[in-house]
Amino acid sequence: MTIKVLKPEKCSSDQLNAFFGLVIEGNQVSRNGLMKRIKAADFLSFCELDNKVIGVASIKNPDNNYKKSTFKSANVEELADKFDYEIGYAVTKETHRRRGISEQLIKSLINNSTTKSFYATTKNDGMRSLLEKVGFSKLGDDFLNDNNETLTLYQHGITFRHTGG
Repeated sequence: MTIKVLKPEKCSSDQLNAFFGLVIEGNQVSRNGLMKRIKAADFLSFCELDNKVIGVASIKNPDNNYKKSTFKSANVEELADKFDYEIGYAVTKETHRRRGISEQLIKSLINNSTTKSFYATTKNDGMRSLLEKVGFSKLGDDFLNDNNETLTLYQHGITFRHTGG
């Protein structure tokens, strides 16, 4: 198993397509505009086994309106400007899950970035546990997305105390 961290512009079209395909397979994000968002990421991380991509994650460059809306929904709107990057698109092929691949991918992204403050959101209990395991902490209040799913906002690299409200 090998982990690669690359700038999107250094990725081959096969790598970008594999990243896109795995994110779609994870069924957590809309495919509309996804390739554009992948190409706009700061870094992409790949886990390969036998020359096949089995896991991916990224440091995303979120749209400012999206970021402000996310932090507002979590009742910590005033903190949105403290974070430039979002950890996201973390997906491992179902047949390779529970082996620490997403953990390795996220750690490799954080270690390869000059920035150390990130945020992330998730609706998935497994990802909530993983984010906490790699040093993220909950920020603000849980909130509902447009699909009526409960999201949790996490932060890494800056410590805030917020009791919600």
